[in-house]
Amino acid sequence: MNTAELKSKLIAKIMATDDHHLLLKINTLLNCKMYNEVDKCLSSVNEPVLQFESVRIFSEEEQRKINLALEQYNNGECISDEEAQKEIQAWLED
Repeated sequence: MNTAELKSKLIAKIMATDDHHLLLKINTLLNCKMYNEVDKCLSSVNEPVLQFESVRIFSEEEQRKINLALEQYNNGECISDEEAQKEIQAWLED
């Protein structure tokens, strides 16, 4: 298989996949090639892709406020962004 055929097959496989993590790994490998760091990057391609760098732990007060906001939302005690913008504009015009 020559280079052109290999490229075509790889492009077809990339277009056919919906695996986001695989696509990220392919992107990483191709970026490494561009910067001549393939050997360094090959080990990182085999590592799992992290979705989150850290976990945020809320304080009791923050969690209380979040719970209150969720309760208000679930009870329909909220307005849309569009409505809020109209109210703000009306206040500014007074």
